Amino acid sequence: MAVCSFAKFSLKGTFTPRWEYATDLYCRLFYIRSEDEQVLFCAFDSLGTWACDARKFCAEVGKACGIPAKSIVFHELQAHAAPYTDNMHEGMDAIIARAVETVKGMQANAVPFVCEVTESYFGTDCSFNREQYVEGLGGVTVWTGMTFDNEGRPCTQNEAIMLLKDYRPGMKVLEKPLYFDNLNDPHAYLFVFRGMDGKVLGTMSRFAAHPDVAVLFELRPVEGKAEMYRYDYDWPGYLSTKLEKNFGGTSIYINGPCGDLTTKKGYDGIDDFEASDAECKRLGTWFAEKLTKSFSENRRVLKHTELLKTATFTVTVPMRDDMPHSKAEAWEQHDALCKLSEEQYQAVRNDPTKTPAEVKRAIDDWYKLRYNCSMATSICGFDDETLASRKVTIDIPCVRFADYLFVGVPGESLTELSTWLRSTFTGAKTIPIDQCNGYYSYMATPRSLTLGGYTYWCSWTTRETIPEMQRQLVPLINRFLED
Repeated sequence: MAVCSFAKFSLKGTFTPRWEYATDLYCRLFYIRSEDEQVLFCAFDSLGTWACDARKFCAEVGKACGIPAKSIVFHELQAHAAPYTDNMHEGMDAIIARAVETVKGMQANAVPFVCEVTESYFGTDCSFNREQYVEGLGGVTVWTGMTFDNEGRPCTQNEAIMLLKDYRPGMKVLEKPLYFDNLNDPHAYLFVFRGMDGKVLGTMSRFAAHPDVAVLFELRPVEGKAEMYRYDYDWPGYLSTKLEKNFGGTSIYINGPCGDLTTKKGYDGIDDFEASDAECKRLGTWFAEKLTKSFSENRRVLKHTELLKTATFTVTVPMRDDMPHSKAEAWEQHDALCKLSEEQYQAVRNDPTKTPAEVKRAIDDWYKLRYNCSMATSICGFDDETLASRKVTIDIPCVRFADYLFVGVPGESLTELSTWLRSTFTGAKTIPIDQCNGYYSYMATPRSLTLGGYTYWCSWTTRETIPEMQRQLVPLINRFLED
């Protein structure tokens, strides 16, 4: 019979804080052991971790606790008011030490369980796709400030929130609302694990949307924003807190691919941190209550919970040719390239013969050159060997539990990857998980590279990167499901 346990530990004190704490920040853990397998889910209230540090965590925690590294899922919720790559790098040894102590206790305390699950269809009630194509302009991204019509559909005519730099094309197409109705991920899940005495050991929930609500104030035209920042576990933390109150035990939340997804968050009047945090609590509590209601109305007992299988697949995919070839080159070229891109943008911007689409592409290129340096030197933690080879190696964790298949995807992946995973691997109910085993920035697809916009200029991918990753994964996961 399989056994499981839940736990969490604080990240406080593992890194040097830049801000004060409004809420604690955690690593939440879920452990399962069958006769011949173990799996450890680790969900961090963090913004990003370099892949080398994630691999170190899996290797060292695994060795100390007798868990194969392939069976540890290092997952980050990408909370925006949370430690980033430099903080996580600084704190990794302390984080590993706390994890080892916690996991050993979990292994000792794991008990037989019964699991109940509900699958919820949130539809467009809670989230939407923040990217859209504007005819004659190109792809735009809206972080915040969206309007919702009488039916709750997201729309806007406001060019100022479309990441267009100082450009306002005044296009006829925006004389009426532009609706943001592209594909989102409407699927939410709640797993409730009970001991044989009926007492809840813990819960695991899953949805897909950006946890960027605690910093809403930074996008508002208000004074003193630099002094407002606080560490905050955002709406996933409040969701887990509410589920712990509703059910008992420890709650862990795993976020689905959400590079292009955002919650239906507020905007008007959210002028400071306190208002942003209140919106986090509203959203997290709302999602928790929706899951709780779904569970009370439509839960089922999960069968074959002794079926447990894990693997981590490694794929190598191409990097864009215009990325720097070394960190030193990135720093050497940064100022000159930024100056050149500004000159090129202004030349296009001030040329009356240029179309809005041409100006928009110049804006995208302006942003892209600035991100190239950051991706090479700090955001993704690429080493010089990776930059020189133009090849990126990615670890993809997979977990088979009963009739579910959990697949961890890299970086900030898009909704279309979730759709592809669910439609390709139909031998189990597939649950995609975002940002696993290290941060890789945005995983732009051929579609998003064509459209332009935020995903385009925050990505190192080529048009072949995601298709190549998919080609490599298909036979690997198919064999994994067959055995």
